[in-house]
Amino acid sequence: MCSETARCPNPANQNYGDTPKRECPLGVFMDIITSRDNNKIKYIRNLNLKKFRDKENAFVLEGIKFVYEALNEGADMKLLLVSEEVLDNNEVKRLMASMDNNKVFMCSAEVFRSATDTVNAQGVLAVINKNTAVQNDIIDKHNFIIMCDRIQDPGNLGTIIRSADAFGPAALIMNKGCADAYNPKLVRASAGAIFRVPFIYSESDIEILNILKDRGFYLVTTVVDSEYTFENMGNRSKICLVIGNEGQGVAEHIINNSDMALTIKMTGKAESLNASVAAGISIYEIRKKLLK
Repeated sequence: MCSETARCPNPANQNYGDTPKRECPLGVFMDIITSRDNNKIKYIRNLNLKKFRDKENAFVLEGIKFVYEALNEGADMKLLLVSEEVLDNNEVKRLMASMDNNKVFMCSAEVFRSATDTVNAQGVLAVINKNTAVQNDIIDKHNFIIMCDRIQDPGNLGTIIRSADAFGPAALIMNKGCADAYNPKLVRASAGAIFRVPFIYSESDIEILNILKDRGFYLVTTVVDSEYTFENMGNRSKICLVIGNEGQGVAEHIINNSDMALTIKMTGKAESLNASVAAGISIYEIRKKLLK
């Protein structure tokens, strides 16, 4: 529930001074943050930077639906920030009631907008601790792994994570050159899937591919001009699908180490597909093979 005394989640606690108070939906008066220079607001704003996210091991999640999903998936939440203009929303009231009283903070609408990078802010955001998967765990517990090779656009990578969630269970491996998994745009594009799809980063493509082969994974890459399609692959017990960079496709050294390079056959006039669209089709086709 809400509390009268709000403590900063950062090591440096903020002294509000003569800040206004408002009765929160649970009947307790709370300080309202009205300054953009408040320590919490600056902390949240700094989390838009990757180096700060890495340093703090935390990221920002916006939107009442996604915050609820994060809680349901057991996410470790550091704080909840609520704009005073949404305090009458019943879902917001329930969310505030479900949180520890020292983790809930209210602010003015103007201050909330200054803390977010979205144009149409929804009035609710959370700071959540990262939850990094362990390499051996995702390899041992999954028969379907998706390797993303230098997927640079956060929106594309977030959509791929969402597709992996839709046709899972699956896990992701991201190599050097991929967008940061906790980029705000990626988190939004994943639509909550980032809390359900485990992922790791790999420093060496060849090393991780060799590990996957040793564990019995059949390595499949998607290319533009292969004579083979998903129909030629046959059914497999473990598959690693590699999705390539938006402009350059899958790196040559990865293709050379794969078991099969496949092409999505198109019947229309389009010459190519967006990386996330191609990934969604490929993930669906692979899942069908694993179900047989």
